[in-house]
Amino acid sequence: MTSAVVVLLVVFAANQFATEWATFRSSAYPAGSAVDFPHYYVAAKLAGSANPREHQLYYPTQENKEAVLSRIPPDTEWNQVAHQNGLGDTLHFSAPPIIAALLVPLGKLPYQLAFMVWRVLTDFVFFLALWICLKLCRAFSPVTLLICTLAGFAFQPFLLTLEKGQFGALLLLTWSAGVLFADKKQDVLSALMLALGTIVKLTPVLAVGVFLVRRRWKWLAAYALWMAVLMGIGVWHLGVENHRLYLAKLTSLSCGAPGPYNYSLPGIVQNAYYRDLLNYDQIPAQTPAGLCAFNKVLGFAVYLAVLAFLVKKNQRGDIIWDLVILSLITLLIAPFTWRHYYVLEILPLMFVWFLLIAGRFSHPRWVLSVAIICTLVAGTRYPDYLQPHLTNGPIRVFLVALLPLSALILMATLLFAYKPEPEPQA
Repeated sequence: MTSAVVVLLVVFAANQFATEWATFRSSAYPAGSAVDFPHYYVAAKLAGSANPREHQLYYPTQENKEAVLSRIPPDTEWNQVAHQNGLGDTLHFSAPPIIAALLVPLGKLPYQLAFMVWRVLTDFVFFLALWICLKLCRAFSPVTLLICTLAGFAFQPFLLTLEKGQFGALLLLTWSAGVLFADKKQDVLSALMLALGTIVKLTPVLAVGVFLVRRRWKWLAAYALWMAVLMGIGVWHLGVENHRLYLAKLTSLSCGAPGPYNYSLPGIVQNAYYRDLLNYDQIPAQTPAGLCAFNKVLGFAVYLAVLAFLVKKNQRGDIIWDLVILSLITLLIAPFTWRHYYVLEILPLMFVWFLLIAGRFSHPRWVLSVAIICTLVAGTRYPDYLQPHLTNGPIRVFLVALLPLSALILMATLLFAYKPEPEPQA
């Protein structure tokens, strides 16, 4: 059986690479075809230049919606570099400066080759993340690896990550590896993984709350040290000014934005506030102050409530369960969460499916229904395809809200139906 699975996985990997290679050779990666990868590529080019500190990675904006959704003005050095490499005007760069420094090797390649390399690396990172997720679920076997690989590579958020050249697969790998090392009490490695996850998408910093209430002081010290090291490398390579501009960028992004692409709780609230999905021209320049404040208070309250519940229900301190639930929180309470970041939901979905089989949930029929519905909502995009063809605003808002609402239901299921392992007999 193991030999058969290995053969099938090798065939699958060979076909996946062959598809990438054939696409690359046929020039089906036209310059700038990916929505997101070009601005990572330009950042890598600037970070890899002779004097990286002299180049600006961030461009201040006067409007909240411009910071979240707009492209950098064409008369900037940024877009001059983009045009020199055959790209069009690109989106704003909103990752920490250290990301640009880490991507420098890709910036040394021609754009199309760099994009192909990034996609192949994403495939490998995603496969490794699935392997680790199975280990966390205590369900690893050649057959489960094969099934999860075939299903995972058809999971819509992953396909979107691959299409846009985004970081969803890396987020899943760093988070799941951080959980695995934390469970093994390898705090230094766990903290490194979650620190890397934090620079990919800022909200993994919320994991600090779990380690704080669990009194994992060594982990907290290691995390602080790794973050200081990563930020220090960024400052050394790209200077203080780029970091000042990055902090200003975070402020401008903190209220999020309404629209059909924000799959977080603040996104639901903003869309419900306007009772429709606004297009770019309709979105107000600034988020109303009261609406922004409400979303921040809501996110903070949900976070604290979940932490309190974890401590109350999980007296033994099952760090895997804690961080599986926190992975959903990082998606739900962010100011904005694009669909491709829901690759991270693969971990809690696998956790529910495999522990349901192991009999670790009360009301198993209800949990099975939740698992089926949440997997289908996250793994497909049919509501996204339907909503542009409708005119009823509240229904369109509901269709976009289905993804974060399903994640919220999945989190509630994990919180209330999961049965922790019994205390060992003395």
